[in-house]
Amino acid sequence: MSIQIFRDTENINPNAGFPKEKKFKRGVTGEDGKPKVLKQNKRVALSTICQNRVQPSRAAKDRNVNNIQIKDVCDLKPSFKIFSDVVQKSFPDDIGQLYKKHEPIIPKDSPMVLSPILSNSNSSNDLKSSFIEDIDLKTDPLLGVPEYAHDIHAYLKKAEIKFRPKPNYMRKQVDINASMRCILVDWLVEVAEEYQLKPQTLFLTINYIDRFLSFMSVRRGKLQLVGAACMLVAAKFEEIYPPEVKEFVYITDDTFNAKQILGMEHLILKTLSFDLSVPTCRDFLNRYLAAAAAPAESVLQFLSQYLCELVIVDNDAAVTYLPSMIAASAVCLANITLKMPPWSNSLEHYTGYKMSDLSRCVEDMLTIYKASLKHPQQAIQSKYKAPKCGCVAEIPPPENLTNFN
Repeated sequence: MSIQIFRDTENINPNAGFPKEKKFKRGVTGEDGKPKVLKQNKRVALSTICQNRVQPSRAAKDRNVNNIQIKDVCDLKPSFKIFSDVVQKSFPDDIGQLYKKHEPIIPKDSPMVLSPILSNSNSSNDLKSSFIEDIDLKTDPLLGVPEYAHDIHAYLKKAEIKFRPKPNYMRKQVDINASMRCILVDWLVEVAEEYQLKPQTLFLTINYIDRFLSFMSVRRGKLQLVGAACMLVAAKFEEIYPPEVKEFVYITDDTFNAKQILGMEHLILKTLSFDLSVPTCRDFLNRYLAAAAAPAESVLQFLSQYLCELVIVDNDAAVTYLPSMIAASAVCLANITLKMPPWSNSLEHYTGYKMSDLSRCVEDMLTIYKASLKHPQQAIQSKYKAPKCGCVAEIPPPENLTNFN
C-alpha cells in the first residue's frame, strides 16, 4: 500500500506564512544577474510510506475474503472517499466498516501484536484466578510503569542479595562497635532533617556505610567522616540540589576539611565499585503499602515507615534481614499495632513472603519497637512525633503477637 502526502501550492493562503517562492542562498545568481528562484511543481511529495516494501514472510500471508485479496485492494490509489466506497462494496459489512472507521486489520500472527511478556497476560490471569486486585493499574501510567512493575520488583529482589552488607562485619572491626554505628545513624537522621533530604537518601547512606565497613577497617575518629562522605555521595545520587561539601564541613564542626571529605568520597566510591543504585526498604515499602490498600499519608503508611527507620538504627537487624523482608515485616507489624488483619492474599502475592517467613523478623522488630521510647538516641522518635508524620511515634506497641497467625 502506498500513501503519499502532498503539498498543494495552488490554493495557498498568502496570510498563512508560506512563501510562494523559495530563493537560493545569498550570492547565487543567474545569467541576468538576478537571484535564482526555485521552481516548484504543483505537488511536492514530502514523504512516501511503504513504497515497494517487502513484508516479512510470516506476516505476508495472503488472506482471501470473498475471493478478493487484501493486497490487490491495497494497490488501488484513488482518493480516500472513492477508496472507502470500493472497499465497503467489495468486502463484507464488518470488514468494510473497519476500513471506513480508519481501523487497520492486524492478522493474529502479525508482529504488531504485543508480546505476552510485554502485555503481562500471565500475571493478569493469575490475578483473575486468585481474585487479587491488580495494584499496578492504580499507579501513574508514566511514572509508575505498570507494564514493567512486576519485572522491576523481581529484579530488586535479586539485586538486594547482591548488594547486601556482610552480616557479621562488625566483628572484624577493631576500633568501632555497634553502639558507635547507632550514634552515627542517629546523627545522620538529624542531618537529613536539617537539610530536608529525601528518605531514600538516608537509606542509601546507611547502605553505603554498612557495605564500606564490610570491606574496610575504620578507626573511631574517622567514623563520622565516613558517614558524612556516604551522605554526600547519596545526596549527589538522589537529590536534585544536594548539600555542598562546605556544608558537610560545617555540620562536622570543622572536624574535617573539604579535602578530607573528598578524599574519603573517592575511597568509598572505589570500595563500592561505583554500585550506587541499590535497593533499600523504601523501594519495597511503597509497593507493599499499595498491596495493603493503605491510603496516602495514612497512619498505616507513617507507622510502617517509622518501623523501617527504627530497624536500620539497630546494627544486628539492619544487616541480618533483607530490605524487602524488613519492609514486609513493617507492614505486618503496623497492621497488628492498629488491630487490623496482619496479612492478606494480596500481600503474600506481591511480597512473595508468607507469614511464617516473617515471624522472626517481626519478633525482632517488635522488640526494637518496645525499646524505642527508652533508647538513648531519639532522633527518629522525635521526627515521627511531629504532626506531619501523623504522630505515630506516640502509638504504643502491642504487648505480644497473639494476632500473628
